[in-house]
Amino acid sequence: MAFRSQNATTYLSEAILFAETSGTTGRPLQIPRTKADLIVGIRNYKEAYGSILRPSRDRVAFVHPSVLSPLRDLTVRALQDLDIGVMTLFPIPGLYGYERIHHALNQNQVTTLLTSPSIVHQILFNFHRLGLAFPKSIDKILVTGEYFSEQAARNIKRLVGRDCHVAPMIYGANEIGMMMYAGHDFDYRGITRDFIFECLPLESEADFVGHVAPSSKVGELLVTSLTPSIMPVIRYATRDVFNFIPSAEGTWTFRHIGRKDDFPISLRRRNKIDDLLYTLRAPIFHYNLTLSPDATTVAVQLLTPEGSLPGQEIRDIENELGSILGDSKRVLVRTDQYDGGFVEGECVSKVNRFNVAA
Repeated sequence: MAFRSQNATTYLSEAILFAETSGTTGRPLQIPRTKADLIVGIRNYKEAYGSILRPSRDRVAFVHPSVLSPLRDLTVRALQDLDIGVMTLFPIPGLYGYERIHHALNQNQVTTLLTSPSIVHQILFNFHRLGLAFPKSIDKILVTGEYFSEQAARNIKRLVGRDCHVAPMIYGANEIGMMMYAGHDFDYRGITRDFIFECLPLESEADFVGHVAPSSKVGELLVTSLTPSIMPVIRYATRDVFNFIPSAEGTWTFRHIGRKDDFPISLRRRNKIDDLLYTLRAPIFHYNLTLSPDATTVAVQLLTPEGSLPGQEIRDIENELGSILGDSKRVLVRTDQYDGGFVEGECVSKVNRFNVAA
């Protein structure tokens, strides 16, 4: 921060793009970008998108709430350089609704959605609410900005009603720049020419994973930038836990396990809850789990295309959740009177799934 302050005048005189992001803090942060930043960023984005998108064939709909997002600006430029069509859109209540979004996706024969997992579920929820079929031209849904599991991907496919490619795409796209990207699976490839990746050991691995393969490592990701930047990054603690997996070629891949947050329910249990609720008989648009202040009761709201679920199925879910949570917690599941985060016609980039009651 001292370096940034001392060199602010010089860097601001070189800035050619001004962006803003909430990042991991939840507080807006201004990010001036120099020509050097953008050259490096576009190069990396082209490498990432070029690994999975088809020039002159794919058309991407980028759905994002911020017009000041560096992710948006670099994505648009990189896709244009790759001869891949791109449109940016976002719902605006009373002005640009989901009917119009559906029309735009159909009219332009969009093949790929690029957005956050929360927004994907909100799009599907609102299309379902309006009786609109998911556009047939879309065969890829690429997500970024949140932890995303294979179970969540299968849940989205069930909501769509047909098979399509659903996978994470980019990790670390705002303050630091894109650090890694996924290809055709759920493992990320690090951009080692621009970043140093470190694995910070965890005090208790059992709180995060059930087991660790002998050759792998599990820990919090620390990253250091090697490129000139207006905001130098030295050993940035991402607060995200990864499985660091060695490959036969001597390189490493990274599998995201989730955010290392101080929450009364451990990350391992949160992921088990994800696995359970995203693999129910009926797919879900969203779930909201609220832990009471005394940590004795867990209230779970489910938003499903089917509305209310049979009583026996709800009791089975309560029993399985109780087994995951342990500690004699009382679990109450509701599928009616949902008020857990989705509001008809509106959209936010991230919707909470876990809360502590006020």
